[in-house]
Amino acid sequence: MNVKQFYIDVNGDYNKALSLMMNDILIAKLLGKFIANNSCDQLISAYENKNYREVFTASHALKGVAGNLALTPLFDLASSITEATRNSDDVNIDKEVDELKKIYQIVKDSYSKNIA
Repeated sequence: MNVKQFYIDVNGDYNKALSLMMNDILIAKLLGKFIANNSCDQLISAYENKNYREVFTASHALKGVAGNLALTPLFDLASSITEATRNSDDVNIDKEVDELKKIYQIVKDSYSKNIA
């Protein structure tokens, strides 16, 4: 298990995660729950179905989890998507969702390589 390398791979903030969760074992456990939860997949599915209220809800939840896990790139994208969909269904977030897909794949791949 190499939690620090995971954070390097995903451009996250290992020191912040460590300060919040106190040890690598807890970080790894919570990252596993995050991966199993499929919250990014829910956001992407809602977007593909043009259900922008659900996109807002899913991105807001993802923002919180990514922030708590110090997954900075996911947090930043989720924040952007949350704000874009907060008060409107007339949004173009294609670029953000495409980037989210890429970053989430990096997170999953790095988790498999370094932690699972």
